[in-house]
Amino acid sequence: MLRTAFTLLFGMALARVEAQPVKDAAGQLAGRISSLLPRRATVSLEFQELSPLAPSEWSSFRAALEVELKKTGVEVATTRPDAQVRVTAAENVKGPLWVAEVTTGDRRAVAMLPWKAPLADGAKPRMKLAIQPVWLQGEPILDLLAADNGTGMLVLGTSKVALLRLGGSGAWTLLGTVTLLPARPLPRDPRGRIVGAPDGFRVYIPGSTCSGALAPALKLTCEPGNQTWREEDLEMRWVSDRNALESDRVRGAFFSAGAGLVASADGRIRDVAGEVVADTEGWTGDLASLKNPCGGAAVVVVAGNRSVQAFDAGAGPASEPLSLGGQVSALWPAETPGQATLVVRNPATGNYEASRLGASCAE
Repeated sequence: MLRTAFTLLFGMALARVEAQPVKDAAGQLAGRISSLLPRRATVSLEFQELSPLAPSEWSSFRAALEVELKKTGVEVATTRPDAQVRVTAAENVKGPLWVAEVTTGDRRAVAMLPWKAPLADGAKPRMKLAIQPVWLQGEPILDLLAADNGTGMLVLGTSKVALLRLGGSGAWTLLGTVTLLPARPLPRDPRGRIVGAPDGFRVYIPGSTCSGALAPALKLTCEPGNQTWREEDLEMRWVSDRNALESDRVRGAFFSAGAGLVASADGRIRDVAGEVVADTEGWTGDLASLKNPCGGAAVVVVAGNRSVQAFDAGAGPASEPLSLGGQVSALWPAETPGQATLVVRNPATGNYEASRLGASCAE
């Protein structure tokens, strides 16, 4: 059985936590970790994120910690390390918390460091993000589309399209469903898009394009092929048997696009010309553009680990991270320029929870 020792930084529970750059926090935690290890130790290094952080902060911290550990004489090794170190971005009632678990043989020690991220240039975020829940169900939700001037809503799932109606109480009720019969099997991690059309709506899923109507009755017909649809000024289509996208204007496959940027299939954020965009190394999830409520150019909403955050395209954060109840499974621009469609899978219930994501100017 592992013997466990807990090492807390002095005054952690009582002192007010001051804002601290990522590099400084990494240096402090590296010193605490090295004090729990023999001199010149080699370690394996593992990370996990349980608290929502800005993607750029998470990426910067991971890189800085390895550098700071080396300064203390601790080397990161991939084979036969002397100890295992797991670093977790956690959270308690007082805010973000770095937790380092150091396992050497049958001994386990834990060091904790409370942390508060500094705002860029000392300024307050210009925007606030908020979500309005719409619908939840056990089947994956791929996308939403407003219908009947906002009194209705179409929900695209993996096996059906559901029509909802907004009641006087503000709650959505199910009016009916139509079966989704794709021409080809969906990929293992299914994705899809539903958009409005003059005669009804269109559904785009990898390998199939479907035409739908609301009147005189809800119906849907699918045929093989990946037809294009337009997001802003970019026409795109699915790659058959994959959940990735392609466009004649974009080099290589990508997962999402917005404000002239694409989340490339190689894990990097690029412009439509294929150039890597600076200062986006920590953007790890899907992205979508959002009309700037404060005026100016559109902002980019980026899905992180159990969080979303708005950024000025190719620049710094425009909002604080918004904590979510699970991992983001879908993020699309909505038909309303100031909104995006957000779907989160709740790990406690297994349900998929769809919401509308919006932004307002911070006071």
